[in-house]
This record gives sequence, structure tokens and C-alpha cells, in this order.
Amino acid sequence: MKRIGKWIALAVAGLAASVILVTVIGFFRSPLTTARASVEIQRPRQEVWDFLSNLENLPKWSSEVKSVRKVSSDPLRYSIGGASGEMQTEILSMEPPRRYVTRMATPSMGFSGDWEITVEPVGENARVTSNAKITVGNPLFRGLMMFMSGDKAEEATLLELKRFMESRVR
Repeated sequence: MKRIGKWIALAVAGLAASVILVTVIGFFRSPLTTARASVEIQRPRQEVWDFLSNLENLPKWSSEVKSVRKVSSDPLRYSIGGASGEMQTEILSMEPPRRYVTRMATPSMGFSGDWEITVEPVGENARVTSNAKITVGNPLFRGLMMFMSGDKAEEATLLELKRFMESRVR
């Protein structure tokens, strides 16, 4: 029994040391990061724009978003609920049918960023591009970013949008 206790103590100490190491590394990493991805959607540009620029549609296609609630109209702000809590979102600019920019923040996690979404025509279809400039305040999360690809995360999100849009009946 003592042997099992020692192994458990070693495992806990190893885990604690790993968390401390990742946090220390996070202190030395820049809080700023970028992520970019594009996807072509086999739908007309205007249809994609109309759907995507209405943030209240997010729960329909994004597995990470559970709810969207409009908070104010001027400026246009939303509260977006998901697995990681509430995120405050403000529309910074809207240039139909081509581009919009949002600023999102999750204060409880020290996370914020600006997302520029563009919808461009590609023949009869649309290309959606997401450019994100993200600030991660928490050193532990900055350290964990060594193991993640922001570009891949953005791409996965846009692929969800593509699957949803292309599965809709015309």
C-alpha cells in the first residue's frame, strides 16, 4: 500500500512540476498571437454573408457556441455562451457584403482578440477568411499555446461553417 502512495505522490509532483514549467515558459512568451484560415463554401456569397454576419446564427453551426444574446444595439454587442463560459463580443465594423470585424473577450480567462471575417466571391461560390489577432493574458494559457495551432483551430471552425452551409437545402 505504501508503494502505491509513493507512486501517486510522484505522479502528483510530476504533474505540478509540469504545470509550473509551462507557466514559467508562458511568462516569456508574447501575449499576442495570430491565427488565419480560409475555406471555400459552395453557396452564393450573399447567402453566406447574410448567414455569417448575423451572430445570432452561431449556435446553429459552431459546436463551441451554446447561446447568443444581444446586449446592445449601439454599439452592437453580444454575450456568447459556450463551454468555456461567457464571451463578450462587439462588432467594430460592418462592411456588407464583404467584411466585418469583431472584438471578443473572455475576462475570466484573460483572453481577448479581434477577428476580421471576409467573404469574397469565388465564381458562384464564396470564400470565407478569418484573421484573428489574439491576446492571451494568462501565462499558463500562453505556455499551453506551444502545443496548439491557432491556424488549425480557425480552420476547424470554418470547416464547421462550410459543412453546415453546404448541407442546407437551397
